[in-house]
Amino acid sequence: MRYDIPYGDRKEYFEAPEGSVMFEGKMTSIPGIKDLEGTLISALESPIGAHPLKDLARDKKNIVFLVEDNTRSTPLQIIMPIITDYLNENGVPDSAMSFLTAPGTHRLMTNEEILEKLGAEMVRRFKVVQHDATVSEDMKDLGTVSAGDYKIPVHVNKYALGADLLVGIGNIVPHCDAGYSGGAKILQPGVCDFVTTSATHAAAGFCPDIPLGMADGNPCRMGMEEVAKIAGLAFIVNTVKNYEGEVAGIFAGDFIKAHREGVKLAKRSYSISVPEPADIVIVSSSPSDMDYWQACKGTTCAYFAVKKGGVVIFAAPCREGLAHNHPRFREWLSLPMDEILRRLLAASPEDVEADMVSAVLSVCNCRARDKAKIFCVSDGLTAEDLAAMQYKPFPTVQAALDEAMRLIPGATIGIIPKGGISLPVIENI
Repeated sequence: MRYDIPYGDRKEYFEAPEGSVMFEGKMTSIPGIKDLEGTLISALESPIGAHPLKDLARDKKNIVFLVEDNTRSTPLQIIMPIITDYLNENGVPDSAMSFLTAPGTHRLMTNEEILEKLGAEMVRRFKVVQHDATVSEDMKDLGTVSAGDYKIPVHVNKYALGADLLVGIGNIVPHCDAGYSGGAKILQPGVCDFVTTSATHAAAGFCPDIPLGMADGNPCRMGMEEVAKIAGLAFIVNTVKNYEGEVAGIFAGDFIKAHREGVKLAKRSYSISVPEPADIVIVSSSPSDMDYWQACKGTTCAYFAVKKGGVVIFAAPCREGLAHNHPRFREWLSLPMDEILRRLLAASPEDVEADMVSAVLSVCNCRARDKAKIFCVSDGLTAEDLAAMQYKPFPTVQAALDEAMRLIPGATIGIIPKGGISLPVIENI
């Protein structure tokens, strides 16, 4: 039978033997919100665990909205005009509001990307400041916080700390370190430096398994939330989308309580049923296609759905290559698990050159490649990249599948079209 998965702006087609496909990565059908503006206003008026936004904003002179970069999919062009107009109607002038991008350790956005992300109206009406994790002068040291046994140095962008009302805007999807995106994650790593982000993410590296879909009891998420508390994140607005990319829910208010309510819907929306792990899992990195730093979410997702000793076929354009701002990523990716953990344990978050965040993502890569062979279809990753990751390159998904079927005759197959956001749920373990 003929199947396809997304590959950037096009599709990769392949033929699989009749009856071999166990699951196709279909998500639950959740309807989109019909009246987005009305639902959003209602969430601002009756938030979860917080006062209405209009009350929090009363008499404020410096309201700062933390907004994601172009690697995420919150519909800012749609929701930000509604939020800012709502505040206008409640006595807050445009001059009292501004935006701070929250890309974490990602690269800065271009002017064109900012325009596309926020929309022309928002860029015209409001000041937009970009957070750059590499500029230490932009950060303020707030001391340390504790998350379980982990001590986390807190270095936060001064522009965010200068706000008299700090509001985080985001979207909730499954995430391999934080359990889910959204909530406090817009502040940490959003507007922190490499030191703080290294400290929170290191906790995920020492988890017994990849904490995908685990919000509570996750030391990485716990660390992010402790940082957000000390930095004064006062209010969030988080969306949850359905498989078609429509907004299916809006959750506003306290950055923990509102987030956890949103997580409930996100789990329903992004879970895919896996009757049992398959011999071969074909996974697309979609929609996390920009570089491997984003695309590796696909291999993490497939890790949960493939049998030990099986094959993962990973299709990821990675048009911007391996990663930005992480020059040691390839080195970390080349190491075996025990060596990564040894070095990670010995490293200090203050040692920015160690690039501990890359180490944590490399732990995820190790778990996947230690469980299964990884065949890769990618136009953006170099031979050197693939050799470091120990991925075997193929020109097409079909070529990779043919080889996998040769290695495992009569293999069962699983397909995950949206590996960047899917949450596999194993029915029979």
